[in-house]
Amino acid sequence: MRGERANKLLGLLFIAGVMVAAVLFNMAKPRVMILHSYHPDYPWTRDINVGMHRVTDGWSGYAVTWHYMDTKKHTDQDWMRYAGIVARRAIDRFDPDVLIAVDDLAQGLAARHYVDQPGMSIVFAGVNGRAEHYGYDKATNVTGIFERKPLKAVKELIQTLEEGKVKPNTSPGILYLMDPSPSMAQDRELVEDFEWGSIRFIDSIVAESFVQWQQIVADLQRRGVDYLMVANYRKLPRSNVDPTLPPPGEIMRWTEDHSPVPVIGVNIFNVEDGGAIAIGASPFEQGEVAATMAETLIERGFEGRDIAMETNRQYIVAIKEEALRRRKLRLPQIYETFARTTSTYIEEGR
Repeated sequence: MRGERANKLLGLLFIAGVMVAAVLFNMAKPRVMILHSYHPDYPWTRDINVGMHRVTDGWSGYAVTWHYMDTKKHTDQDWMRYAGIVARRAIDRFDPDVLIAVDDLAQGLAARHYVDQPGMSIVFAGVNGRAEHYGYDKATNVTGIFERKPLKAVKELIQTLEEGKVKPNTSPGILYLMDPSPSMAQDRELVEDFEWGSIRFIDSIVAESFVQWQQIVADLQRRGVDYLMVANYRKLPRSNVDPTLPPPGEIMRWTEDHSPVPVIGVNIFNVEDGGAIAIGASPFEQGEVAATMAETLIERGFEGRDIAMETNRQYIVAIKEEALRRRKLRLPQIYETFARTTSTYIEEGR
């Protein structure tokens, strides 16, 4: 009887020892938290995660957690503050060695509160704004990759489209239309300050509702606009009296169907939503670079300031064949080849 009790006790002690060892092992693992501003099904977030997984899938000795703030589906400022509080509590509980914060709201609502936090590095990605907006310019524990609109590529696209016409417009006008997203406000100044050369930059306009968006599109020709540039429209309430958010596909398809001028997207999901053509910063690059930076910080014992902040170098072309045909837009074969190579060419009938 005593032997049986002793064996049970030894068994319990062994199990307890294994559990303690497992806890200590996991506590010793480098901890990485990936904080997203939006929800996992948002195309931009989805594709950033594809880029991240190219690196994180090789992490066998790291403890990794993901947190989504889901701010794209909400416009209420109280809800935004709540999302920030929940995110900061999650960060405090996990206490990561590296916090990867993606897109501007993750910085403004959460990550900026950990500038120069001992024992924690911050890697940002998808940031449209400037480093100083979040105190990152003087921080010792921050690095990351900015997201800049590929405006030079948009400029070249417009010039290419004009060259394909019988009577090219030597000074076509472009208007930038956006929703009231904080990320759009962050890079608006960069778009306005860009050297557009022979292309006339007419204006950048924030639509406060889908109704206002429709009115602006209907007025494009009167304004002398030849090309409409769009990025985001997921924060557009249906009207001033109806705060519900229309499906993004509804907005983009309506814009493509009713715009009197060609529409150029600067996010590749604009084409998924129904647009004819888009040139956008590569979300795959954003995710891959951010994850690689996090790995370097951990493996080499660096601080954030030891790795230079980067600006995106890659962009992706997306084309919807049917919409492009309806517009009678002629592009060199290389555009189609590029889009097919990145699986962002949508063939007719799809």
